[in-house]
Amino acid sequence: MPLYTKHGKEYELPDVTEQPVDEAIDLLENEGFNPIVVDSVFDTNYPPGAVIRQNPLPYTIVKKGRRIYMVVSIGKRPLYMPALIGLTPKDAGFRLKEHSLNLNNTIYEFSEFYPEGVVINQSVPAGEQVERNRNINITVSLGPPPSSQEIPNLVGRSMNHAIKELESIGLKKPKINYQYRPNLVPKTVLAQSVPPGTAVKNVKSMTLNVSTDIPIEKPEKEDPLKKQPGDTTDE
Repeated sequence: MPLYTKHGKEYELPDVTEQPVDEAIDLLENEGFNPIVVDSVFDTNYPPGAVIRQNPLPYTIVKKGRRIYMVVSIGKRPLYMPALIGLTPKDAGFRLKEHSLNLNNTIYEFSEFYPEGVVINQSVPAGEQVERNRNINITVSLGPPPSSQEIPNLVGRSMNHAIKELESIGLKKPKINYQYRPNLVPKTVLAQSVPPGTAVKNVKSMTLNVSTDIPIEKPEKEDPLKKQPGDTTDE
């Protein structure tokens, strides 16, 4: 702590910024000043209870008995979980980002109460205090569950929706064939191996053709004339 110098009846004001407020008050009172806390504010750079600012400024020449006004930190502003239910997954991701949170996993479930494509549940309830950068899971509605025991028309549906719908009527997860379709939303069902309306009891397995925006490399055809290791040449 720098020493203050007496100039007649005036003294150099010590620097109490960054000190715990109780220690700052004791120091100022012991040196004959009158410390007053005028405000407490959120501040990410100072721990709770630390002096952020003082007025007059440190090392100002002042008289004994002078009032010294201090602003004290109350730490980081608390972060509360936003409400996501009813939003689209895209909007939920934006809302989380605005609150310094991360969208982690997206789960899909059927719902009698929410339309397809909106958030119906969140892993942390709205209004609960959370830490920054926490990972949040959301559940998205697939709409009402199918009531029929026939294969539905899945073309145009998302792959996740199609899989859930097939599982809900007792079929195991279908085989997925990806096809490069850069102009479509990725993981959109393009075709199904079993026609809509087919009785589920007559279906053992099913294949879905699904779009992708990632080019698919085809395996190179083997050149029958290309010499392979170990080949010999008859002359």
